[in-house]
Amino acid sequence: MKWSRKRKADLVADLDLLINDLCVIWGFCNQLRARDLISLGETLDADTFACAVLKAEGLNPETSQYRKPISRKFIERYGPTVSKESHSASGYAFE
Repeated sequence: MKWSRKRKADLVADLDLLINDLCVIWGFCNQLRARDLISLGETLDADTFACAVLKAEGLNPETSQYRKPISRKFIERYGPTVSKESHSASGYAFE
């Protein structure tokens, strides 16, 4: 199964695509939604994202082997951090 190449102009919708991929491809299916992450602050970083996914799964981010792989997937998509401003100015072809 491949990671989604689709992109959404709205950061919340785009993060939900990544969260969905984590569910479908790696089995991290939980109640975490992007709107919960964006409300944490203006800028979201890869490690905060990975920790939130793992906590939503009931795993300890400090000991989980998945922290770095999830962070890498975030970085592949957004770079080390993303904000609504940086996402809208990213130049990606959005759906």
